[in-house]
Amino acid sequence: MRDYLRPLPGRPVLRLRAGFPCRWSVRTRDGRGWCPPGTVPARDLGSLPYFHGDDLVLPVPREPVTVRAARGTEYGCAETTLLPGDGETLVELTPPRLYDAAARGWYGADLHVPLTRPPAWVAAAQQGEGLHVVNVAPGDGETLEHWSGRDLPWSDDGRLARVDLVLPMPGLDAWPLSSVARRELRARGTLVGYANACDRPDSTADQLMSGGDPGFDARLAVVDAALGLADAFPSPLGSPRAYRRLIGAGNRVAAAGGRTRRLGPIGRERTYARVDGPLTSGAYAEAVRRGRTFVTTGPFLELEVDGRGPGDTLDLAPGGTAGVTARVLGDRVTRVRLLTADGELASGPPGEVAAVLPAERPTYVVAVAEGGGRVLAHTSPVYLDVRHRRVTREEDVTYCLRWLDLLEKEIRDRAAEEGLEVLDEARRVYQARLR
Repeated sequence: MRDYLRPLPGRPVLRLRAGFPCRWSVRTRDGRGWCPPGTVPARDLGSLPYFHGDDLVLPVPREPVTVRAARGTEYGCAETTLLPGDGETLVELTPPRLYDAAARGWYGADLHVPLTRPPAWVAAAQQGEGLHVVNVAPGDGETLEHWSGRDLPWSDDGRLARVDLVLPMPGLDAWPLSSVARRELRARGTLVGYANACDRPDSTADQLMSGGDPGFDARLAVVDAALGLADAFPSPLGSPRAYRRLIGAGNRVAAAGGRTRRLGPIGRERTYARVDGPLTSGAYAEAVRRGRTFVTTGPFLELEVDGRGPGDTLDLAPGGTAGVTARVLGDRVTRVRLLTADGELASGPPGEVAAVLPAERPTYVVAVAEGGGRVLAHTSPVYLDVRHRRVTREEDVTYCLRWLDLLEKEIRDRAAEEGLEVLDEARRVYQARLR
């Protein structure tokens, strides 16, 4: 942050106003950033400095400056370049609204916000990014104990902040895992998932396991999914095939957002959950637990199968059909796809894509929004059982078994022989699904 210069006395002054808290960046042509006195600046993925708030005053140099206002995934950006004059110059920028998720019953969350900055910064960032929910990783047991079971002070009717909504599972650095502890936490209503995404090629299990950081990512999810110990998988955007292999192998885990090494503003990857009634921690957690979610870095993505949404199960008779529709709002999307366990059902440009799915065998349906060569949004599945049989696709089960074998080798290479029985337990679950 050395080039993020603090304002100097006697300079022109900008007053930044949007009408609601935003994420602001102010920079000169040489790339230097400027922030109001007393604010704590940060940098986004493009190394652009930013801060949060509204009706802010900051001194700037007497040279052209570019001002940008943004507000998370539900808004676009507004930007202007101006030459400040003497005295105070009012800059009014309002980021355009792209969609209103809460009006449709969907609430967006960053489920893994590390408490590496003061709580006041997290509060301002949640408001400035338009985030409905944040789950803060407290960093120490005292903070967790003090706030467990309570909303953080800046929560209100439309905004929720907690320290115990989700228990993020660690990577291999924490091996062996405690299955008993996770079962107890889930019984108390705590969501159990992984904080960090895999985010690498995943066409094969060997690809998935050949890179990344074993101590950081979600490679242990193949175990927890089989044993019913995880509510969500954090890699449907970075590792979409691995996620679909998990659900195609008979596991029922929700799509959730995950953090990568490339950190940016909080809420950069959001977990939207459809909540019945008022927004509370219990209602949001229950929605995630039921798989009523989609994950996005921008677009709003809806999926319906015969009027049902993500997380629902339809039990069909052989020979029946189901109508499937996906709708997308927002920018950057170039293609929308409807996918089943057997591959692509239909696809098309942004807007609405619809198809009819014959019920030949158990399957699932997910919707995916793509753009720029990446998955931008991914829903949890609608499950389609046939005569009460759930999908257990042999190819997907085999993928998970290979994943388990590679995981066991990695653990043994670390000379960690303790706790391997949990791998055997998961392996038996997958092998039983091949019969």
